[in-house]
Amino acid sequence: MKKLFLLLLLCGLCATAQKTQKLEEYTAANGITYKVGEEFELNRGSDTNGKFVYVNIGGWAVSSNAENNRLGAGNAGLIVTIKKIKKYDYKRYKGVYFTVGGGNLTNYTINIEKAIESCEVKPCKEDVSAVVQESDKYDKLAKIKKLLDDGILSQEEYEAEKKKILESQ
Repeated sequence: MKKLFLLLLLCGLCATAQKTQKLEEYTAANGITYKVGEEFELNRGSDTNGKFVYVNIGGWAVSSNAENNRLGAGNAGLIVTIKKIKKYDYKRYKGVYFTVGGGNLTNYTINIEKAIESCEVKPCKEDVSAVVQESDKYDKLAKIKKLLDDGILSQEEYEAEKKKILESQ
């Protein structure tokens, strides 16, 4: 009976280990590769009261009330250091979570993809799309300049297209 119990316990631990993966680095949706030991900046809380939804107090300070675990609005702009990166694959708990320190006694837990989506960290989705739009604008300008240089567009057509591109973004 003891052997059966130990076998079941060992199987349970192995199954749990497969659903939790410790990472040294993670490339997120904003294109940034985050590594343990690196720093990044919190942006602003996405809740209506300015509190963070996806950045929560962790460690010894955790409350049984989830609302109390949300990081306050006054922490916008806080520079945090990545201590751990873990990927979870449970039925109700999925995603990549960072354990970070903000220079005080407690750690924070960040659901990094949700935090990027809601702009709770920098750079977020809005910042990335602005960079993409800016590069698209310059690509379009380079293309019409080449068409002008190749004689396909007249100077007037080039100026009209250039004006449209610059005004549209």
